[in-house]
Amino acid sequence: MITDNYIRMCDKAKQLQRAWKPKDWDRFVYRDSEEMDIMMYLEKEYNRKEMIIINGVYIWLPTQEQLQEIVKDILFLIQGSFIDLYMSASTGHRDSHIICRKAKSMNELWLMCVMYEKYHKIWTGEKWVKGVIK
Repeated sequence: MITDNYIRMCDKAKQLQRAWKPKDWDRFVYRDSEEMDIMMYLEKEYNRKEMIIINGVYIWLPTQEQLQEIVKDILFLIQGSFIDLYMSASTGHRDSHIICRKAKSMNELWLMCVMYEKYHKIWTGEKWVKGVIK
């Protein structure tokens, strides 16, 4: 599910946005659009170089599969623990981690995972900051 919060999280994930290499069917939104309509990238309709050069105009909204691909080397190590954390957070379990309670969807949770594993960043609810999950 693509939430307004997921769009905001993706927008603020600058390292992830800079790493985007547009492929057919990638989802994105225009930053300056009032309606924030979700678009699909199709090579025949968009100039790939233009999308990369005009950095910051487009916000890439990676799918769960794309996020998992980014951390594929360690996916088998983290997949089970993140799903467990998400389930305990979504049910309000007292032992769930405060960071994961901010996730309102699996997309948001996987984005948190990628940003933490790749860039050592934690979502505060407003922005990504360097940090360590304790």
